[in-house]
Amino acid sequence: MPEPTEQTRTTSIRRRRRIIGVSVGAAVLLVLLLGWLRLTLGPPPGYSTNVSIALRYVADDGRTYSCTYDYSTPDDIPMPASVARQMNEKDWSETGQLMYEWTRAHPTDSAQRELAPDDPRADPVASWSAAMDTFIVFPPLPVLRSEARDGSNCEEGLR
Repeated sequence: MPEPTEQTRTTSIRRRRRIIGVSVGAAVLLVLLLGWLRLTLGPPPGYSTNVSIALRYVADDGRTYSCTYDYSTPDDIPMPASVARQMNEKDWSETGQLMYEWTRAHPTDSAQRELAPDDPRADPVASWSAAMDTFIVFPPLPVLRSEARDGSNCEEGLR
């Protein structure tokens, strides 16, 4: 095998430098393009909590269970102030008890199909979720999401 000549080594070095230069240039262009897109399109939307609803009930075992749900909408499509005010000012004090009693009378499975009261397929989380859909009704809003606060235990009282 013949030894590489000086000209072969020089050509190889130039080729590597060219490849490195093109790679660095492409990376710089990609970073600039992504920066421009971020400035043009803006950051992804955050969510703001607009409504908080506290619920409580006394279960058949005599214990009191409570939970608070925060309802949020995207920052770029905020909840109308009138809706937030109406929901926050509503008296929810009896709603938790009504939801508990409704849930006990209307057990559902994970597909939220109503079951017989003694059906072993009943899912307390799904039943509570169905009660929330029945008793906590918002006007149609885009991308409304809810989250239970830490320490909420309403679903535990249904087990």
